[in-house]
Amino acid sequence: MHDQWNPELQARLNRMAKELLQIGGDCTSPKDLQHYLSELSGLASAIRYSVEHAAWRSLLAEGAPLDGKPSSREVQEQLRRPPQADLDHPGQAAQFAAVCNVIASAEQLKELASSAWLAGLSEETRRGADGARAQRDQADKATYDELLGGIDRALGVLPSEAQQAAREALGREFASIKQRTGAKTPQP
Repeated sequence: MHDQWNPELQARLNRMAKELLQIGGDCTSPKDLQHYLSELSGLASAIRYSVEHAAWRSLLAEGAPLDGKPSSREVQEQLRRPPQADLDHPGQAAQFAAVCNVIASAEQLKELASSAWLAGLSEETRRGADGARAQRDQADKATYDELLGGIDRALGVLPSEAQQAAREALGREFASIKQRTGAKTPQP
């Protein structure tokens, strides 16, 4: 049976876990998810450094102050060091390696959250571009409709023989434009 852990620390971690679950549940839109992923990346960094601090103060230099903590790289090197003959127990070496893996996993979570955020950003950009394209197409259609309406009104004042010749000439011109641009060109 193991010793009871500090109840205050346990209560703080339980509150943090509940809050994190609540925050995830409050995400109701792609924009919310983007903000969550951005913050999750920062949280993963905090977890990584928190585990390093805990490893330093509890495994490598018991009770040492954090201001004397070596660099992250040095802490991880100390955690990865091979057992020293009879001084280290295999369980201790396994724990050091597992703690080192937790630190690496937190770093991977940070990278994964950042990657998911970037993928979401590209999707937001695509949706924005699609929306802008649809608005432009709608504005172009309105302009074409107005232009064709004006042409039709102008043709309506011509004598009927001239109307037919003008419509045929406009049809050839629109066909030529369509061929050159490959675009859909309305017909009068």
